[in-house]
Amino acid sequence: MITKITIDNFMAHEHTELTLGPGVTILTGANNTGKSAVVEALRCLATNPARSPNPALYIRHGAKEARVEVEVDDGTRVAWVRTKRWAKYELWTPGAEEPEEYHKLQGRVPEDVARALRLDQVELETRREAVDVHLGNQRDPVFLLNQPDSVMAEFFAASTESAHLLAMQNALKMRVRDAKREERDLADQAGRAAGDLDRLAALPDIALRMEMAETLEADAVRLEQQIPALETALAEYRNLTRALTREQAAGEALKGTQPPPPVLDVARLKRHIAAMEAVNADLGRAERTAGPLAGLHAPSPLADAAPLRRLLDELAATRNGLRRDTDQLTVLARLAGPPAPAETARLTRTVDELLILRARSARLARLETTLEKVAEPPRPEPLGGLTDMVTQLAGLTTQIFKRQAELDGLDADLRSVVDGLDERIRAIGCCPVCGGDLTTDSFLDHGCRHGA
Repeated sequence: MITKITIDNFMAHEHTELTLGPGVTILTGANNTGKSAVVEALRCLATNPARSPNPALYIRHGAKEARVEVEVDDGTRVAWVRTKRWAKYELWTPGAEEPEEYHKLQGRVPEDVARALRLDQVELETRREAVDVHLGNQRDPVFLLNQPDSVMAEFFAASTESAHLLAMQNALKMRVRDAKREERDLADQAGRAAGDLDRLAALPDIALRMEMAETLEADAVRLEQQIPALETALAEYRNLTRALTREQAAGEALKGTQPPPPVLDVARLKRHIAAMEAVNADLGRAERTAGPLAGLHAPSPLADAAPLRRLLDELAATRNGLRRDTDQLTVLARLAGPPAPAETARLTRTVDELLILRARSARLARLETTLEKVAEPPRPEPLGGLTDMVTQLAGLTTQIFKRQAELDGLDADLRSVVDGLDERIRAIGCCPVCGGDLTTDSFLDHGCRHGA
């Protein structure tokens, strides 16, 4: 006897629990409150109706599945779960912690579930539909009270042995006829499935092309990832080339110079050394300017270079004078210090600075006059290695675009094949071999397991 009914997301019931006591239980209420839905839930639990009518009618709006569960007097629990695509049973025996589940029912009720519920229908010889003596419709009386007397007599005669033999004979004939018809249907379905499989023979080639496309895509991604590093290396190469050119020019300019010897802290000598350093700086700039110009073509004939010659002579004379002053300073370093002069240091410094500024101004004017007559240096030719690397980079970019176009074409072909396969599988509806549910994703993933 059923002692408890639990209904979840079934028709109008979101969650309903009914505890049944001994004797008769009566459900009362206004119209459209779910009384008939309780009876329909028990009928679904006992008979597992097929897909007709639409199973979505049993599922409450907004829910993914409907569930009907009952508990009988010996502690056994049976649950029926229905989604839009499949149904299953769950059976808890007394003392069990986990239920035993039954899938792929194909409209049948498992024998273990039927024994636990004890709501079997009675099969009659002359009727294809069995008689339900446990559940009735809302306006129909239970137990054949609205059927002809012959049907009631046949029902009561079904308990005799002869009636059972006749019923078994008729059932065997019907099963043989149904089996032959099912065999013909299966043969037709197998032929259609073979034709469908022939049309899908191109799938291995598509998979191979997909693997090639994935390899090309990986190569393209790897080359694209290497482009920033190549650009960085090119920029670093250009910077290093410019720095090397500057260092080489500075090295060539410093080859003709010598470090000054140590001197005493003499103010006049410091001024001479400062003047010498200024001259050396001007000479270094002139040599650095002359270094890059050494590789140029011979300039056009110039005007009179006598001022430049005089400037060079003055620079040579100044260099010789500095050398003599250095030699004298070496000799004077061994002598005693000079007597304290009168306070003329400020005037002397002013005169020296004036002379130095006048000499610098004259030299700068002569240098400016000379440099105005020098032609503009030609632009350097581009480096051959950089040209090759840029050409290689352009070729790699072209290959990336070509591989991307091939990948797009393969992707379009694959989508076309998958769309055709999906349309065909929707037209078939179920597996032609086992009758199970079949989708495009499951077919491409592992195929139908045929009840495994």
